[in-house]
Formats: sequence, structure tokens, C-alpha cells
Amino acid sequence: MAHVVSTPTSASRVALNPRYSSAHRGGFTLVELLVVIAIISVMAALLLPALSKTKEHSRTAACRSNMKQLSLAFLLYSEDNNDGLPWPGGVAARANMNPGYDADWCFGGQKVINPSLSSSWYVPGFGFNPECGSIYPYMTSQPRRDYDASYKETTHVYRCPSTGRLGEALRNNYSANGWTDPGKPFGKGGVPAKGLTVAMIVDPSRKVMLVNEEPKNMTTCAFPPGITGINPRASERTSFFHLDKANVAFMDGHMESVSSTVFRQMQGKDADIYFNCGK
Repeated sequence: MAHVVSTPTSASRVALNPRYSSAHRGGFTLVELLVVIAIISVMAALLLPALSKTKEHSRTAACRSNMKQLSLAFLLYSEDNNDGLPWPGGVAARANMNPGYDADWCFGGQKVINPSLSSSWYVPGFGFNPECGSIYPYMTSQPRRDYDASYKETTHVYRCPSTGRLGEALRNNYSANGWTDPGKPFGKGGVPAKGLTVAMIVDPSRKVMLVNEEPKNMTTCAFPPGITGINPRASERTSFFHLDKANVAFMDGHMESVSSTVFRQMQGKDADIYFNCGK
């Protein structure tokens, strides 16, 4: 009987020859793996800034919506108070102790804020108390609360979502035009003792009502204009900038986002145009 010699199949050759097997497996080589990792890293580097920018656009829109609601509450308050606007509250903590300042739109404030001392952000008395302010009922349909230094609950409409932990601790991230307080510049004189009325405002579409303020130097809820130059020192108060733009609410109720350069000119050399409601 003839002896039959079988020819190895391709599968058996792979099984019998380790070098053949390892060279033809379906896995990635080290070089291929490194190339894939490099491609993913480049794509992530390109996409993450775009994603971050998209998120900031969303937070900017939320901030603008908050400011729009607050500005309308200012105007609603005036309708119920003989055309008088809420006071900005230009002295830290004055309304917390003196009922004569009940017209302040937001209570509270501190003379010094050191953003590096985060341990002080949550102690009683730190930050602002919008729930005690004159427009709170118009924002929430709830009565104003008595001042309580330990009260720390937040109301989201007073919060800019981009201002971080310090902004959260402050509990209010918006400031009213500081030159609407009694005695502050108005025309060639000063704001009357009873405060500012809507009818007194010259060119309300150009007069600032509210600013989304940079929290690290925010000591009251009244924004004081008047810095010199367009490059303020870090210690000076200015707006919080969303993608280099400042959200600003005006006395007629409309909103604008202006560049950082324009805003610094508004609060500096053009302060009379934008903050002096009698000019």
C-alpha cells in the first residue's frame, strides 16, 4: 500500500512556526500604537479649546439672562416706588445695620477681600445678602429676609456661572452703577438725597445699570467707575470678562457685551458718558 505524504495546510504552518505566527498576528505593533496615540493627542489638543469655548459661550448666555432679569426687577421696583430706582449700596455693610438704607438693592459687603484666603470665604458675614435687598421680592416672589450673617443659601439669578468658588461664596456677582447713590455725581451736581428716578436719567440707553463684576476685588454691590487708563491695576475693580467681553445692562433694560478695551474706557475716561446719569 502506497505511503501518503500529507502537505501541511497554511493553518498548520502558522501553528508549527512561531516566527511566522508572531509576524502575522492581527495586533498593533509598537510603532503603530505610538502613531495612534500621537493622532489622538493632536485631536484632543485641537478639540478641547473649542469645547471649553463652547461651554463659556453657554455660561455667558446664562449670565446675560440673569442680568436681564435683574434689570427688569430694577424697573419694576421703580414702578412701585414713585419712579425711584433701588440704591446701589456703595458702603460695605451699611444696609445690614441701618434701616435708612432699605432701598439698597443688595445688602452686605466687606472692606477687604483676599482671594488667597479661601478659609474666610464661608465664615459668617462674608459676601453679600441679596435676599435682604429691595429687588428680591421682584426676583423670587418671596418677601425680603431679615439680615442674618450666617445665611449662605444662594439664589442662582444673582450668580454668574463663570466666577468660580469665590463668586459662589460672594453669593452675588453683579454690581449696580455706583454713581446712582445719593450724593454721587449727577450732571454737574450730585444725586438727590432721595435717590435717582427713572425720569431723571439722560439718555438711558447709554447709562450703565448693572455690571458683571470681577469677584476678586468686589467689596460692595455698587460698581465705582473712574479708573484712569485702559490697563487697570490688579487691585482695581473691573468687570468679569467672558472671552474678553463684559456683560453690561443699561438703564433702558437692554443688554450688551462689549470688549474689555471698550469697557475699561467706559469706566475710565468715558465714565461721565456711561455712569453719570445726569449727562
